[in-house]
Amino acid sequence: MTQYNIEKIENGIATVRYADNSWAELRLAADMTQEDLDDLAWQYAPKEGVAPAFVTVGAISTASAKPEPIVEEPIDDRPQWLIDRIEAYGPATSQIEYMVENGFDAWVAHVNEIKTMFPKSE
Repeated sequence: MTQYNIEKIENGIATVRYADNSWAELRLAADMTQEDLDDLAWQYAPKEGVAPAFVTVGAISTASAKPEPIVEEPIDDRPQWLIDRIEAYGPATSQIEYMVENGFDAWVAHVNEIKTMFPKSE
């Protein structure tokens, strides 16, 4: 917990000062709660940490958004015939709809057609 003192409010910006004499400007909103303000003040409150080696006094850098990580697709180790069958069957809801509209026997025949088109090969 870090105490803060609101020193000034101007144009929806509150200037707060912390116990170590550091300060922050917090953007206020009409629908904020006390908890929202306390959380925002805490986010800007002085913290202790360890500087990474690349952070040095006098260093100049450019602020920019961190790029989105590249997410590699997981390797699908299922056999191709199985992937093809699952895609051809479609989701369970469409299979149920097929049975309701065409009957169970027609659905079984349809499944057998798909199995014939994509035979099991191991």
